[in-house]
Amino acid sequence: MIRLILPVVVLFFLVISSHAQESILSPLFKDHMVIQRGKPVAVWGKAKAGMTVVVKFLGQTKSQKADAQGEWKVMLDPLQASREGQELIVSDDKGAALTKITDVLVGDVWLCSGQSNMHFTMSRVENAKTEIAAAHHPALRFFKVDDQFGLEPKSDATGLWKTISPATVSNCSAVSYYFARALQQKLDVPIGLLVSSVGGTRIETWMRAETLAKLGESQSLIDRWKKVTPAEFENIGKIYRAFQYERDQVHPRKVKAAKEKGEPIPPPPAMPKLRCHDRPSSLHNGMIAPLHPFAIRGAIWYQGESNSGQPAPYEKLLPALIADWREVWGKDLPFLFVQLAPHNSIHPAFREAQHRISQKTPHSAMVVTTDVGDANDIHPTRKGPVGERLALAARAVVYGESLEYSGPVFDALKIDGSRAVISFQHIGEGLIVQESGTTLKGFTIAGANGKFIPAQAVIVGDTVVVTAKTITQPTAVRYAWSHVPDANLANRNGLPAVPFRSDAK
Repeated sequence: MIRLILPVVVLFFLVISSHAQESILSPLFKDHMVIQRGKPVAVWGKAKAGMTVVVKFLGQTKSQKADAQGEWKVMLDPLQASREGQELIVSDDKGAALTKITDVLVGDVWLCSGQSNMHFTMSRVENAKTEIAAAHHPALRFFKVDDQFGLEPKSDATGLWKTISPATVSNCSAVSYYFARALQQKLDVPIGLLVSSVGGTRIETWMRAETLAKLGESQSLIDRWKKVTPAEFENIGKIYRAFQYERDQVHPRKVKAAKEKGEPIPPPPAMPKLRCHDRPSSLHNGMIAPLHPFAIRGAIWYQGESNSGQPAPYEKLLPALIADWREVWGKDLPFLFVQLAPHNSIHPAFREAQHRISQKTPHSAMVVTTDVGDANDIHPTRKGPVGERLALAARAVVYGESLEYSGPVFDALKIDGSRAVISFQHIGEGLIVQESGTTLKGFTIAGANGKFIPAQAVIVGDTVVVTAKTITQPTAVRYAWSHVPDANLANRNGLPAVPFRSDAK
């Protein structure tokens, strides 16, 4: 009897295995994932050409015949949020199960992208040990997109969905985690994070080649990479991946061994001069294009350090990237981004360019970080306020809550004799000095000669009055206008003022 049963069991598993090979869900669809609520949801993959694929989820059944290339896609009707883990089952039209994913939640999914400060993980934040130990959030999930570069758009992104817990959160983007935690506490729905970020990357690599070509910016960068052949590009990738392995795996072991033996610490490996992700569009092709058409609620963006020396081009590039992504995810896709924190290398003109972008771009918001920077470290460890301010902006701009989400924003300058009177938008519950008991800092003032000198500033109602003893006829005022500003104006909602100059052209 046993001899008869075993072949049947083996045959059963062979049939299931055969079907599983015929129908493959996009790698984005994995156990523990979050599916977007309130919108039509695409579910797609590859199967044998002509096969009818059936998807069942939360009472819905949708089917689609795979095309000649084996590609198929079904659209689920909008779903309500669900904290209870569900099964998504894929079968053929005869009812034979092809594959299944489990513990699927329905909530809001956010794309989290940018360079190193978005990539910065919870293992590196201040008070990391305490923060990680407290990270028990079964309704928060994240999918870290594996690094991938491409000369052309790729169809698949690899990675795993992970539930936020002390065992997993150390590898999660810190800004993304704090954003999701703050948002979930208020919305009480599951939050999923698609984290697609790579350190040291320029904005040009995150947008489509055709968008860059139309824009007419960064032509020298584009021309430089045109000379690199596909074979050379592949070799550059191999060299960089070898460097990553040496940096992330081998070198730490060498450092540990050296410390145990009391020997000198070996130097880290030298970064290759050429990296695949320096090529325009290579990360869009590898790490954004494969996410289409996964349904998302919005995007958060922390990038600019690698472009900070070119504020004027960036003022065109970021809106172009936003428009690029909105072609796929909808013209109203919310886009929230971080103004660069103070650092010795970041000129205030770049922060001004970022602010102008936020003022001109619908369905967007910018959060200010003048109070959480580090003059000597471009990767400040205080990520909590950054993520929490992004969540505040999302609640106001995306979810329609009536709340103040921005610090004071320069509105107008009025000259009253020797006094320069500054009025603001976003005063919230009123203007304050961030550090209680201290005077306002960060203001400079200029007279007819256009030279700016330190000024005295006081809060008078909903305005700030700025003066200097040697200037009797002021013409302009600046605030936090330096690489590393020492500035402390905020509103009572705890949000720092946006740096400005009244003489901006």
